[in-house]
Amino acid sequence: MNFYIMFEKTTFMNLCITYSIIKIRNLKKMENKEIFLITFLSICIGIIYSVICGIVFNYKDTAIPNIILYIIYAFIILNIIDEKETDTLRLIIFSIAMALASKFLAGIINFFILKLNIINNEIIEYITLGSIQLILICLFFKIKRFKNGFTFLNMKNKKFTIIGIMISITLIFFATLIGKDIENTVVNDACTLIIAFGAIAMFDWIKKSITKYYKEKMKERTVEIQQEQIKQQDEKIKNLQTELADVLQINHKYSHRISAMEKAVTKLGTKLQANEEFAEEYGDILSSIKKLSKEYKEEVASVIKETKLPKTNIFSIDNLLEYMKQESEKDKIDFKLNLDFDINEILETKIPQSKLETMLADHIRDAIIAINCSENKERKIKVVLDKEDNNYQIKFYDTGIEFEIETLSKLGLKRATTHKATGGSGIGFMTTFETLKQCKASLIIEEYSDLEYTKAVIIKFDNKNEYRIHSYRAEEIKNKIKDNRIIIE
Repeated sequence: MNFYIMFEKTTFMNLCITYSIIKIRNLKKMENKEIFLITFLSICIGIIYSVICGIVFNYKDTAIPNIILYIIYAFIILNIIDEKETDTLRLIIFSIAMALASKFLAGIINFFILKLNIINNEIIEYITLGSIQLILICLFFKIKRFKNGFTFLNMKNKKFTIIGIMISITLIFFATLIGKDIENTVVNDACTLIIAFGAIAMFDWIKKSITKYYKEKMKERTVEIQQEQIKQQDEKIKNLQTELADVLQINHKYSHRISAMEKAVTKLGTKLQANEEFAEEYGDILSSIKKLSKEYKEEVASVIKETKLPKTNIFSIDNLLEYMKQESEKDKIDFKLNLDFDINEILETKIPQSKLETMLADHIRDAIIAINCSENKERKIKVVLDKEDNNYQIKFYDTGIEFEIETLSKLGLKRATTHKATGGSGIGFMTTFETLKQCKASLIIEEYSDLEYTKAVIIKFDNKNEYRIHSYRAEEIKNKIKDNRIIIE
């Protein structure tokens, strides 16, 4: 009987550790052979350890051998899934701590189940305990904030990670210590209390770590945007300097010819005063002046080029963007377009052309209205089509007013607009959300307090269909919006 109990406890712990590792690292896809191998390995190690435990420890649930087993098992699993993890030990500690925390909570739930006298068989009792443990681990990673794994493990701030390691080690120590033939109930109660506080502290630490990680990512993104803006300004200055140098060269080239023409005109004036015949000479001078003027204008025009939008080579889209540029310029708004990939790539795989055209028109029009409602002296719109983490993105930056929090909460549910009085209808975002659902794309709204642009509406083709808000006023938005469909960071 003891063999089966030890086998069940060990196998369920191994499965929980495995699941924790997979979810912490956010491994989306695993091959069937890997899943089979991991399951088979969990069972084999459970059998081997149970036999050894029976021979050496007479089936006593001893702390140190258990921890050694968990560490060895986690290390083997990391090698099976070929996870090139630089902080292997840190990942192992977190996965074991989470498995033990779920086991502790499962024990509390199982205690109340046993009180109902539903289960009278000890083997079934431990199967129930292990099943609850697995369910709790799965439920934890179903929480939206944690479903993408612990991306914060890559943070440069090592001090913050040390806090998590200390909490995890404390949790592991007391979770393996509790109930190990300790007859002193005070010690057992103290261990239970420490584990409970440790589990709460770990949950809170994970939550804060993810928040801190996203804040760091926002800072990095801010720096990237600023560097990009500086680079664009440097290029602009460089182009202006080149144009100036070319114009100066043209002026130098024509200055002598203009001086010579000036003398000819002066001579003509003298003849006029003397009433001399000058009709033929007048015709020659006039012809020369016209020719000189034409040459000068052509050369200057060749240097000072009109700013034109990059071309997608799709007539209807280019025509639409050119029209939106003209509409922006009517309201004295500077309109820019950056194309970092061939737009045909997303038309073939991500979004139909008609829906893309509607999306571009809707969000550029929204940006124009937002700017016209703002007192911001900087009047700019920038549309960027680029890629991030191999995901295509369409970004609409503007210097207009921010979204009202109420509007943010209603987006995608019903028509909502921040500027109804100036032409906003809210239809654009309703259409966008329908398109996002069909294309499995995500909407990300970013708000900035100290950048060239006040906000950005980002369509990201990441197959997640999420609605995210990254904002400097995230806490204020969280306090007013209680909606699980919106991820606020």
